[in-house]
Amino acid sequence: MRKRSSLIFLALAVLLTLPAIWGILHQGFFLSDDGNWMVIRFSAFYEELRNGQFPVRFLSRLNNGYGYPVANFLYPLFMYLGVPIHILGFSFVDTIKVIFATSLVFSSVFSFLWLRKLFDNVSSLTGAVFYTYAPYHLFDLYKRGSVGEVLALAVIPFIFWQLERKSFIWTSIGISLLVVAHNTIAAIFLPLIILYMAFDILIAKDKTRLIYKNTAAIILGFALCAFFWLPAFYDLRYTVFSETQVSDWSKYFSDFSLVGLSTIFITTLTLALIFIGKIQIRKHRLTILLLTVGVVSMFLSTSLSLGLFRLLPISFIQFPFRFLSLTIFCASFLAACVISVFSNKTKITVAIIILLITFISAWPFLMPKDYQYHADSFYSTNQDSTTVKNEYMPKWAKDVLGSMSRHKAEVLNGEEKLNFLKVSSNRMSIQGYFPTQRIIQINTIYFPGWEVAVNGKIVPIDYNSNGLIRFTVSSGSNNIVVRFGETPIRIFADIISIAGILLIIILLIVKNKR
Repeated sequence: MRKRSSLIFLALAVLLTLPAIWGILHQGFFLSDDGNWMVIRFSAFYEELRNGQFPVRFLSRLNNGYGYPVANFLYPLFMYLGVPIHILGFSFVDTIKVIFATSLVFSSVFSFLWLRKLFDNVSSLTGAVFYTYAPYHLFDLYKRGSVGEVLALAVIPFIFWQLERKSFIWTSIGISLLVVAHNTIAAIFLPLIILYMAFDILIAKDKTRLIYKNTAAIILGFALCAFFWLPAFYDLRYTVFSETQVSDWSKYFSDFSLVGLSTIFITTLTLALIFIGKIQIRKHRLTILLLTVGVVSMFLSTSLSLGLFRLLPISFIQFPFRFLSLTIFCASFLAACVISVFSNKTKITVAIIILLITFISAWPFLMPKDYQYHADSFYSTNQDSTTVKNEYMPKWAKDVLGSMSRHKAEVLNGEEKLNFLKVSSNRMSIQGYFPTQRIIQINTIYFPGWEVAVNGKIVPIDYNSNGLIRFTVSSGSNNIVVRFGETPIRIFADIISIAGILLIIILLIVKNKR
């Protein structure tokens, strides 16, 4: 009976999410800060995957056709998830819209399932709806168009649900998905995940076993996604990222409307209930943890924390309002907790009040301001770098080229014509006959992974001030192969991820047999 009742409330949580995704279902694509870039990047990613690059790291079409290694550094999960959706016949735009919509629905579903492990149905439903309709959540969707962050906000409650289920396997999978969904959001939430685990250990009977289990879950989670984070961390040294100020973080603090009246109301109500003893600290240790994290993250998201941003190494967050992702998660728990301490009759009244305030706070962010109606070709042929300041440009590319080259490859010190046998985004086969030694230029920016073989032998690669690949060939007939592949560190990372996946499969088989 209890399970059936929970299923009804879960279905209700999904139903209540529908107004939030109504703006996505509208014809066309809503106009946002990053939405177009996400579609362009995905279309270039799909092209590379179709041409055999896996894992996808270098997007050859971007940066005016000279290539850009953005997929090696920035949250590729939405693009991997988008591939089967696009194969099913959805356009590039509709694929991103599907990911946005399903992320919002699953954020509600997973929030309810997590909270239901701790509270009753009414409380859990209210907390889940609060999380979905929090102003920052909708701001991320309709104003920023940040598909990586919206996807990460769906993964987060999934992780905490698995922690409550004591599922070592699915906690590991959840952590790996979060890291690949959005690097920065993962960095913000990992300390909370570890604190949450620590609180579980405090109340556990077999503390030692749980310490080992949680530690193993984190290690396995990072092993599963090592193919992404390890090369991203290692290869960052080759880029101008550390020398580039992507944004002036002092201009991106959140205001009252983005924090939300609903969040402030829930936080204030929680403090009031603690003060009068309705919420008792001894019985609600987790509440105190999430209240503290929620208040601190809310503070960090506002201009009140300006001094801390100047002192602490947290400017990598780029946008202080990102701390609201922590705030709204904690507040969704507090909303459920607040309702749960009231009697059944009062519970419904309090839930309705909280939901009304939640919808009022969400209203200014609920629908997109404008739409655009570009054909899919607008995205699939676009050559933008899809980052604000080209911050992942290789260091040796001193001068960024502003226009596309007429030729994919050319002879620099001769008039000979090159015979192109095969040309794809990550592999090129060329033949040429030269009376004397020649310098060949491939009009692609060099990044570790590019390799040139002449007559079957690997040759050294040089580059000009634009970072374009150059190499020397001898006189006579030459067969040239230029290809992009994995470097030793990336191969090592791939092996770790494959080992992690195999371990997960083995553990699932063993669990199933038991």
